[in-house]
Amino acid sequence: MILIYSKDVDDFVNNVIDCLDVDFVRIGESDKVTIVEMNFSNENSSYTINTDYLENIELEKIQSVWFNGGCINSTGSSYEDKCYEVLNDAFILQKSIKKIGKRITDFETNRLDIMLEAKKQGLKIPHTLITGSKEKLKTFYDIFNSKNGIIAKRILDTLYYQDDDFHYNFNLTFQITDEILDKTSNEFAISFFQERIIADFEIRVIYIDGYFYSSAIHNFVNTVDIRTKYIEMNDLRIVPFKLPFVIEEKLEKVFKKFNLNYGSADLMYCNDDYYFLEINPTGQVSFINNACNYDLENKLAKILENG
Repeated sequence: MILIYSKDVDDFVNNVIDCLDVDFVRIGESDKVTIVEMNFSNENSSYTINTDYLENIELEKIQSVWFNGGCINSTGSSYEDKCYEVLNDAFILQKSIKKIGKRITDFETNRLDIMLEAKKQGLKIPHTLITGSKEKLKTFYDIFNSKNGIIAKRILDTLYYQDDDFHYNFNLTFQITDEILDKTSNEFAISFFQERIIADFEIRVIYIDGYFYSSAIHNFVNTVDIRTKYIEMNDLRIVPFKLPFVIEEKLEKVFKKFNLNYGSADLMYCNDDYYFLEINPTGQVSFINNACNYDLENKLAKILENG
């Protein structure tokens, strides 16, 4: 049996499941779980759960687990959710089985930590400023405004701003303009800024259990973030790409530093240099996999089946 943690909506997870020839259990980020029994003795042990769709699932029988977002939620209070998380982790994480990826709460994306490790391994990174001071930001802005300008990124992936009417998603990267700078208060929440790199092309790297599958993304409208809603697929050209071995070697050391055997990395190629941007432990895979015909759903299914 294979246990899959996933986001509620993920085409790649669906495609992997279609390739599996063994039983599986999928727990989405909004699914509710009931622990029926955790029974341990010197001779035998059992761990049984119910989900919204299945009953009496014996997790003692799992042979591999894939963490791709999601978590285990109870049908009760936030206290019970935390109890479930602790109990389930104690059972799953100590099992000597194949584990692909890391549970999202076990790996809080720390952009600075990852970036500094990439720099330590010899990968180039954009000039970066972290500050809550308009004065410091303006000095940084003035340095790069005559070149390609600067951009702002989120520091954490898991936080949203909420007021009485809306939830605000800070997931996208955007460029700092004169207008934004003028409206910025003298002191603001600590924020992450970088010089803007105008890339010859962007590189999305999928890393699965020691293997790299890379693609070059040519952005013909030159937006800061290709995830913006007005980007059309015919504005992008995505083709298979082979990273130089020395770059793969350095990048793998970054993944291994954080005990990651699954995820995606973003790089940029500019003026004969490779710039490291970030790692995402649950990065989008389908649009790269489909464009490049990498057949990653079958490759990952075989890894999970073979334990």
